[in-house]
Amino acid sequence: MSIIPCSECGKKVSSLTAICPHCGHQAGEASDEDLAIFRARKLRDRIYRLNMVSYLVITLFLAAFGWYWWDSSGFSQASSAGPFILMAITAIAYLVVRALLFHARSQQKSMRQNRKMSSDLRRNL
Repeated sequence: MSIIPCSECGKKVSSLTAICPHCGHQAGEASDEDLAIFRARKLRDRIYRLNMVSYLVITLFLAAFGWYWWDSSGFSQASSAGPFILMAITAIAYLVVRALLFHARSQQKSMRQNRKMSSDLRRNL
């Protein structure tokens, strides 16, 4: 076994792997179960990243609210438009991320229902 660059993406992979874990390029004979496991891992990683983005957007929204509180001197004066714009952008971004997350989770649910799962696939979903 040696570490070689993937012929598609150039990242380092094992010479024994049939599917590049980074780009999905098939370097050898890959079974349908291997492809299903790869797709499940990619979907699991996508859901994780979308969750992290939603946490970031919530943090930005809270920071914008803090900015509004600071700018308005504890809600006693009128504030500039900056905090309101940032809160509106983050609210829209949060809704978009949640819609993408809902779609990814519904794909995951249908993948669970459609496949007779092996233990490897079940572990990745």
